Amino acid sequence: MKTIIKKAALAAAIISAPLAASATDLVGGGASLPALAYIGDGFTTTNPESRLSTDAGLFAGFDPTFTPYQQVGVTSGSIFAAFQSANPSDTASYCQTGSGTGKRVLVGVSGFSADGDCRDYSASPVGFSAPAGQSRPDFIGSDAPLTADNVDDFVNGPNTTGDGIFQMPALGALIALPVNLIGSSRPDLSNQQVCEIFSGTSQTWNDVDSSLPTQPIHVIVRQDTSGTVFAFTQYLAATCNGNFGLASNFFKTSESFTAAISPANPSSLYANYSEESGNAGVVAGVGANSWSIGFANLANVLDAGQDYADVNSTDPATVTSVNYGTGDLLADTVLGDVDPNTGLPQTQPVSDIPVSNPNTPDGCVNVIDPAAQLNQGYPIAAVTNLLGYTANNADPQALRALAREVVNGSGSLPTGYVRLGTANAMDQLAGTCIN
Repeated sequence: MKTIIKKAALAAAIISAPLAASATDLVGGGASLPALAYIGDGFTTTNPESRLSTDAGLFAGFDPTFTPYQQVGVTSGSIFAAFQSANPSDTASYCQTGSGTGKRVLVGVSGFSADGDCRDYSASPVGFSAPAGQSRPDFIGSDAPLTADNVDDFVNGPNTTGDGIFQMPALGALIALPVNLIGSSRPDLSNQQVCEIFSGTSQTWNDVDSSLPTQPIHVIVRQDTSGTVFAFTQYLAATCNGNFGLASNFFKTSESFTAAISPANPSSLYANYSEESGNAGVVAGVGANSWSIGFANLANVLDAGQDYADVNSTDPATVTSVNYGTGDLLADTVLGDVDPNTGLPQTQPVSDIPVSNPNTPDGCVNVIDPAAQLNQGYPIAAVTNLLGYTANNADPQALRALAREVVNGSGSLPTGYVRLGTANAMDQLAGTCIN
């Protein structure tokens, strides 16, 4: 016999449920790109997919009808599961908000707080579902490196007392182009064909390849600010601008796809156009729309069983390593303004930012030179970063252990992720930069 529980009773049961016995519950969130590596694929089993993965009893919140949002536990075999196994008194939770929202929570932008509802992929998140009153996250993930504006917001925001910021390049990831071409084999797209599709120069698939039918191209992009967008638009800016009849600044590297396009009106640029939240949302959108193409983390594409294009005769699933090394690691460096002539990001020393943040130890804000992302065997590559505070952490030892598992763990990674040659350097800095 089924028991019907009224929503109010269900809410009380969830809110009053005891938290898992734990010395430290590290609460984080941000980029969706590293999620399959960080917390596994449990979030893909719910509909809508869960943003929050937690073994600490955190709660994703209620929708406007007082129905709980979807949430799941951390999947065995993931990086966070390995951390929890090695540190049985601790847990690590993760909310997939996109890199832009993750950085807003980190720096304390008004309207975003660690204890705001994470929600699920049916609604936009406003936080990481930390316990009430915890406005600061323990860490965030971001595929879009810190900018000078981010640091300025941090220094002048509410999350700064006695703190600095650390940023550690964590993992490399490959961005695939999921496609839904009915009855057609996997395409092999050249750089020129990719540029023509995403610039709107080609309006039908027959324009791209004469062997394909005259079907309108449906372009599907991210609606949220995202490091995946940052990496993909950097590729577009470097590859397309000034080539194939496009202006030298047609694309601009940005966390927002609408901000990356010139003219900034994608809905009029393409034959068909739509936006989805998160990498998994883009993949699902491609799967639901015939003759569509998008861009998303390869791991999400493979997890969904969605077809994707080779680029320049390279299948990203065959790439098992990248060439980022310590020579590509820029210490005490953030991103400055995008070059208006090329659309590519520029770097600048933290010391050149016209604000003061003396509490950040030297060497703690690190970034892989964005130009290095353009020089891999497969041309559309990203780096995901781990960020947090350098001082006044609730449990520095637990956070150091998590950071080291992320940047230098020995566990296997899902296809689409690779370890970085900077792992040992970041492992050593964890002891200096997390206090």
